[in-house]
Amino acid sequence: MLDELKTAWFCSQVSTLKNSMYALAIGILKNETDAEDAIQNTLLSAYEHLEDLRFFEKVKPWILKILTRECYRIASYRKDYTELDDCDAAAPQADWDMKMSVWDAVSRLETKYREIIVLFYYEDLSTREISRILDLSEENVRKRLSRARSLLRTLLDKEDFT
Repeated sequence: MLDELKTAWFCSQVSTLKNSMYALAIGILKNETDAEDAIQNTLLSAYEHLEDLRFFEKVKPWILKILTRECYRIASYRKDYTELDDCDAAAPQADWDMKMSVWDAVSRLETKYREIIVLFYYEDLSTREISRILDLSEENVRKRLSRARSLLRTLLDKEDFT
């Protein structure tokens, strides 16, 4: 009975996180197949180590941290990065053209800046949560976020984005 409750709870949490996980994985790996593999491996690992989760309300940062590590593990085996051809699932539906322009600019950022932007703006995580996910100090997260914003602004200015 306890395993059934654990499984049901885990499935409900995963259901609410699936879009976040996909956006983060695509943001880091820029490849749909690799992103799906990273998500699958993350879910398996998270479920197997569910007893390690001390605070159940912190499940989102915990799973995203596992996913981030898995994405980098996959990326380390794949030295050549392929360009993202279709990011329909990662971009919101409203204001399609504007959001696609922003997403295109975000996808061109270096990985360390792209992941910060995805976690902060797309996933609505605090700098404290991001620092835990990426194993960085909060100060480093804030500096990286500031640099990412500056780089993003430069990219969007080059495209006359308004």
